[in-house]
Amino acid sequence: MKLPIHFAAILSVVFLTSCGSFEKKWAQSIAAYESGAVKSPEGPWQGSWTTETNGHTGDLRAIVTESKKKPGELDFHYHATWGKSFQGAYKVGFPSQRRGSRTVVDGSKSLGIFGTFRHEATITPSRFKATYSKKSGVLGHFNMTRPK
Repeated sequence: MKLPIHFAAILSVVFLTSCGSFEKKWAQSIAAYESGAVKSPEGPWQGSWTTETNGHTGDLRAIVTESKKKPGELDFHYHATWGKSFQGAYKVGFPSQRRGSRTVVDGSKSLGIFGTFRHEATITPSRFKATYSKKSGVLGHFNMTRPK
């Protein structure tokens, strides 16, 4: 019985640490955006995610930065809520292409036992719209705007 309790405690610490780290970076990202130090598609975004297959939805925030390790890629640091009690943060990088004032993002990421998810997004200076899918089809959407 001790193993599941220890695992749950470790998992809670990881998520809480990740969320605490996100909050600090979120405040820094908003300040940088408001000062004009970053331009689209970089900086803070907020809105919601919705899963078509089951109707689940939640709040979503993202901090977008240019990848320091992979030219042509953007790094996304997401923070999402599920229901009223659960939240988590994760980071992922995807290839991107600028097309005028739009940035198009298209990539996939393996999430272990949950499978490989594809992420397609179009980001303009004021909107961030994305779909996430698996081989079986579109699962859901991200819709975000700049924080006000």
